[in-house]
Formats: sequence, C-alpha cells, structure tokens
Amino acid sequence: MTTEFAQQLFDKYLDGNTTAQEEKELLQFFSSQQVPDSLKAEQAYFLNIFNEKKAQQLEDTLSHKIDAWQAAEKAFQPATVSTRKHRWLWATGIAASIAVVATIGFSLLSKPTIDLNADTYDSPELAYATTEQSLALLSKTINKGCDELEKISEITQSLKNTNY
Repeated sequence: MTTEFAQQLFDKYLDGNTTAQEEKELLQFFSSQQVPDSLKAEQAYFLNIFNEKKAQQLEDTLSHKIDAWQAAEKAFQPATVSTRKHRWLWATGIAASIAVVATIGFSLLSKPTIDLNADTYDSPELAYATTEQSLALLSKTINKGCDELEKISEITQSLKNTNY
C-alpha cells in the first residue's frame, strides 16, 4: 500500500466512511514495520483506537457472559432462607385471618337469644314491692343532693346580706 493511499484511507476512516474491509487493510498497514515516518502519528492514533475498540468488545463480551452465568446460577439456587421466611409469614397471616373470621362467625351464630320478658314478675305483689324499693332508693339519693343544695343556698344568702 502506498503512503498516499494509506493517508486517503486514514482520512476516510476519520470521516467514518470506511468499510470493514478497508479498516482491515489499514490495520494490516499500520501493524507492519514498513510505516513511513510521516504516518507514525496516524499509526499510533489508529492502533490506539483499534485497541480500545478491541478492549471494549472484550469487555462487552465478558460482561455479557458474566450476566449469563449469574442468571444461570440464580436459576439453579435453592430457595433462600428469606424466601422461606416470607412464605411462612404469608401462610401464618392467612391462617390467622381464617381463625379470626371463624371466631367471629361462631360467636355470632352461637349468640344466646335474649328473652325480653325475663325481668318481669309473675306476681303483681312482688313487682310492686320491687318498684317501691327502687323508688325509695331514688328518693334517698335525690334528697341527699337537695340537702347539699340547701347548704349552698344558705351560704350564698349570707354572703349577699353582708356588704363587701
């Protein structure tokens, strides 16, 4: 390859218009020992870019393989302790919910019926005596309160009579 043609190909490479075949020719030319001194800077630049591309391709390939290995390893790993614990927590929560619902259901179904006539009396004399007793207790309590109000009323009246 002539120096002028190599320079033209390199310029075309910098413009991004080379084909894969032309880039291979440039690589062969710059890899050989017959590069003239006028193209030494271009040789260093091209080989540096080519090595970077090659390193990037290698890194991408390795990264892809590592990702594939991790996915395969993850697929064959048994369930971890945290996954088992998570499953047990779900099962326990469901069982507890069923127990609560069952308890509420049984308590509602087995509720005793309330007899509204249970506190009534068969004999009118007994009913009268109980009513009289209840009213006497109520009267006693009200009278206590009235006595206290009378004391307060007397104190208020005495304060009004004295001129301050």
